Amino acid sequence: MLPDPWLDEDTVTAGLRPSTFPDRTQLLNLILSAVPSPSTSGIVVVGERGSGKSHLLLSVKEGLPETVDVRTFSGKPERRALQFGALGAVSATAGAAAGATAGAAAAADEAVAPGLHVLRALTSTLGPADYLYTPSRGRRRNKRHVQPARPQLVLLVDDIHYIDPASLAVLLQLIPGFGATLVATAESRHPLPPDLYQLWEDGFLEQYFLPPFTFSEAHALCQSILGGHVQRRASSLLAAMSGFNVGLLCLAVDDARRSGFLVRVDGYWTIDVRARCEWPGVVEHVRAENISRPPEERQALELIALSEPVALEVVERHFGQKAIEHLLTNHHIRLLPGSPPLLSTSSWLRGEGTRLSVPRSRSMALRLGVEEPELTTETAPALLRWITWTLDCGLSLSDELLLAAAPAADRPSTAELALRAASAVTGEDHLDEARLVRARALIAEGHLQEAGPELRQLATAGGLPEVKIDAAHRLLALGLLGAASLPAGSEFTHQRPGEPTDAALLIMNNVREAERLLLSGAAPEALKRSTAAMEAINADPTLNMFLPGVLLRHVMGLRYNLAWEPADPLVDTPAHYTLPMHLSACLDVARGYVQLSQGLPRAARATLEPVLAELHDAGLPPVLALAAALLAYSEALCGNTRQALAKARQSMTAQEAAGVSVQHDSDQAAGHSADPSGLFTQHALGAQPGLLSQLAAVYVAAAQDQVAGTSTHLMALAEHVHAQGSILMEAEVFSLLTLNPASAAVDDPAIQRRLGALAATVHGPGGAAWGTFAAALVGNDPKALEAAGRSLSADRQFAHAALCYSRAAAGYEARTRAAASRRASVLLGRLRAAFDSGMVPPLGWVPGRAGG
Repeated sequence: MLPDPWLDEDTVTAGLRPSTFPDRTQLLNLILSAVPSPSTSGIVVVGERGSGKSHLLLSVKEGLPETVDVRTFSGKPERRALQFGALGAVSATAGAAAGATAGAAAAADEAVAPGLHVLRALTSTLGPADYLYTPSRGRRRNKRHVQPARPQLVLLVDDIHYIDPASLAVLLQLIPGFGATLVATAESRHPLPPDLYQLWEDGFLEQYFLPPFTFSEAHALCQSILGGHVQRRASSLLAAMSGFNVGLLCLAVDDARRSGFLVRVDGYWTIDVRARCEWPGVVEHVRAENISRPPEERQALELIALSEPVALEVVERHFGQKAIEHLLTNHHIRLLPGSPPLLSTSSWLRGEGTRLSVPRSRSMALRLGVEEPELTTETAPALLRWITWTLDCGLSLSDELLLAAAPAADRPSTAELALRAASAVTGEDHLDEARLVRARALIAEGHLQEAGPELRQLATAGGLPEVKIDAAHRLLALGLLGAASLPAGSEFTHQRPGEPTDAALLIMNNVREAERLLLSGAAPEALKRSTAAMEAINADPTLNMFLPGVLLRHVMGLRYNLAWEPADPLVDTPAHYTLPMHLSACLDVARGYVQLSQGLPRAARATLEPVLAELHDAGLPPVLALAAALLAYSEALCGNTRQALAKARQSMTAQEAAGVSVQHDSDQAAGHSADPSGLFTQHALGAQPGLLSQLAAVYVAAAQDQVAGTSTHLMALAEHVHAQGSILMEAEVFSLLTLNPASAAVDDPAIQRRLGALAATVHGPGGAAWGTFAAALVGNDPKALEAAGRSLSADRQFAHAALCYSRAAAGYEARTRAAASRRASVLLGRLRAAFDSGMVPPLGWVPGRAGG
């Protein structure tokens, strides 16, 4: 089950002072370089709780050379009032030494201050201080004795704000006496000890602020722990689950890897939605923390974790205001906005660790000892944790209340809880509704292959009409992604005359019409249809099931209308980890498609590589086929031949899984040379001429031709799409033909004129851009080519613009116009620099004067 998506990067960084360091790596390097310096007496790193101070201190310890004498100490709240509490082992040694002395030395020991016993025990292995004179044994005047150099002493103190004054005084004595260097951490919400603050005021201590832990740093930490590439969605999810606490995140990553919740697929660590993790390391850590708390705080924390969100008034009445204030101060719980105020745990993992560590007997006692909230069909979705806690305690609830939590089944963070509530339904007349909730929860958790048969049975078997309609609509939505489909001739696939308008069927009709119009070249008309479908989804939250399939096609309509401004916010939705897996994957595929369509293969490759690891067994063959095809062409453009062919095969395999009969064409029968890659997919179009399948076949053929340096596959594919009347795909094929510099088709006037003719039949800005490009190539005039390059750059058709600038520079040079040739070459260089950077230029960027 995924965490409640309450925390994002903006929440973490809001209200905190900015750091002068761009990342933790630079801060770590700064500390490691400052420690050996004799001018450095001490460094204190201040940061928020859970921001990674202890992890940074361990990194400092690992980074110090072996010749350094490192001593580590840690402050703890429970030892703060205990004299020499931070030096407990040293105090015990000193006490044992003092107890062994007797007789004549007893009077002398009584006169010695207790702190000196600790100091002597601590320094017994350090040797004499630098300022003490120690004569060498058997010294002779004619020999020169050199004192052995003592290694540098470094004191690493974690949570120095919890160090008791006596221990701190002893540690600070080591700085002047033994030339020790202090490296300590402290929480920014606690004041520094007075002695330490005085050293900072006097200039003997340097203070740095640790920046808040962010998604980017969590991603880097996960990669360092797992030793390889990690999918962004996986690292972001684990970071949010841990509440951006570095210690919890490290434990969670280790638990997830051991349980198979994190698996490595295609070189990327990703989440296996079918695996379960009990988080044993996290539970043990949280249990140890909770045991050390006062009873009131521990019981309050357990109640909040078991029933969150719970009213602040209820918890204060049972366990006292002081306990709640202390838990809030230490960020173990959080106060939710609203009226009445509610309490929840600070992070999903801390709450889960607390829930799993509570014995059943104590859980039952807490449940029976606290008053019940006002549980109604309206409040049931918000009180889902209370419902499942009640069921776990062996108590019962009505079927109506259990099924009222059904909306929570569509969210990954609460799908498992809704599934547990639905499984407790016992009434015969409510079993179909419970099965529908189960299917919805399976979809939210990413089990699309398991949800399909369940929905198909509900849609076709006799039962409640509303359940049959809802199941049919969800099957239609999954059908847009190739995950499931209604049986042929189903009564729910078409609108009957005279029946009330069904919003779901209107969306399906708009999507089908948008595909048909787009393939026929009517891009503006297709965009109107897909926009109407998107508006219907946004207007009714119950239709969100259609969003993944509609969004993919809507983004394609935006691309062929060159409407990049509305496309950006669609594909760059924040907090992808809070979305269902299939929606997050479709967003990533759409983003990669937009980047590749703009001529940015490196950026597209960085986007598509991780999502393929998640799509490999997601049950979305057409989406997987499209993603693999896009990645194959990106790899081919980047010069990675082997990876390009492997992804092309993966795309064809996915097409076969989608029911497409992929056949290998006989090149000899077609009159072409042998296919060097052995991969030929264009006959797939005859079996499934959908937009996603046709586009996947186009990019697979383009990748094959890019690798082989020929135009065989694309030319044969052009014949097939022409026979099917797909004007848009035919124009796309000839556009890609002209972008392959290793192919002879680039300089073929017939192909250029054919592209111009096809562009004239494609409506909208996309067809106009292709027409500008084709006309410039046919005319081969340097001035016209340069103007076309500027126009195409403004339309974010950067690959086409680069070809125009390249030909313009060559044409100017042939006409001995050196200045104009340099100008076109500079523009070409800026475009290539943008390609090689792997970054996506912002909207409005052009390589000329306007874009710098």
